[in-house]
Amino acid sequence: MLIAYATAGNGHRSAAEAIAESVRAAGRVAEMADVLDFSDPVFRLFYSDVYQMAGEHSHGICGAMYRLTDISPRNSSIVRIIDRISLNRTQPFADFIKKTAPEAFIATHFLPMSIAARMKRHGQYGGPLFAVVTDYDLHHLWFSEEVDCYFAASGEIVTRLSGMGVPPERIVVSGIPVRRKIAEAARGMARPAGSSLSVLFLASSIADDKAVQIVDLLLSLSGKLNLKVICGRNRSLLKTLEKHPLRGKAGFEVLGFTEDIHHHYGEADLLVTKPGGLTVAEALCFGLPMLFVHPIPFQETRNAEFIQKQGGGWIISDLFSLGRIVRLLSCERGLLVKARTACSGIARPGAAETIVHEVTRRSFRFDGCGFHAGSALQATGTL
Repeated sequence: MLIAYATAGNGHRSAAEAIAESVRAAGRVAEMADVLDFSDPVFRLFYSDVYQMAGEHSHGICGAMYRLTDISPRNSSIVRIIDRISLNRTQPFADFIKKTAPEAFIATHFLPMSIAARMKRHGQYGGPLFAVVTDYDLHHLWFSEEVDCYFAASGEIVTRLSGMGVPPERIVVSGIPVRRKIAEAARGMARPAGSSLSVLFLASSIADDKAVQIVDLLLSLSGKLNLKVICGRNRSLLKTLEKHPLRGKAGFEVLGFTEDIHHHYGEADLLVTKPGGLTVAEALCFGLPMLFVHPIPFQETRNAEFIQKQGGGWIISDLFSLGRIVRLLSCERGLLVKARTACSGIARPGAAETIVHEVTRRSFRFDGCGFHAGSALQATGTL
């Protein structure tokens, strides 16, 4: 099985890794591929670094691009031009698909999905194509008639896909796949009770000045509060916070990149974060209520709106609101318990296993002599 993604943020790769783990655990062969590794440096820079920079510093640009491209190519010459450029700049990836001839193609980003879909239209790839939507919102770029099955994060995605004409038998509500160590740690977690409110702040994707403002605000709140800030690969923010006047104070910890994020989820009472799809899905597994700051329009704002509607978090509009809600949750622990229950109720720690089970079921047929690769039509007789 070929699992393809694009490094536009970390979530798509993390979802691909989670699926690959489950494929291998099921005894099958999984190969991962970043579509941007097959593109030229300029295109790769635009898709990765420019995207990250805009996400941190220019939400207006992100929102404008989202609205501009959230439309069918049939109705937009701009979308058709973008599609043409993207396909031309990633032709080596199409050649890679032809060479490897995967028995099943799973995409956790719409760009590799679009490439495989075009190849199916032109008879250059004959296997089944699966799309794993990694947000609680659906952009039109995810839609393709050539996709044999969509894996959706929520029922809202099903409604949107159905409105585009995707039959219900081609949609599975799986949740967003999280890595095995996240799911296993969450299942075996016993959250310790404490008098202090433990706040975890994931700051890596937030502009340094805004992140420092949030840290200062949280540290200024009265009452017992333990704050842990994870800067990820943002070295400039890590360097700045290591010089913070309260650095070394009991209850204030600053970390850089960590492979053990699951331990920190398990120790926290409350998560302050941007609402990226994978981060949200991981936090839900731990029953960890969330405060959403500086979301990118529109996919992150809609992620946040979905969780807030379900009762698992709150959208924060400014620093004053952040301080007010943290003070409230610190005093009214019953609100945290209620939010924790809501998070656990919508968590899907087994999403990766669900996806692999469905991909296997829809991609291989049994004729008495063993399993054989086949199209989704051969596998189910319905798609």
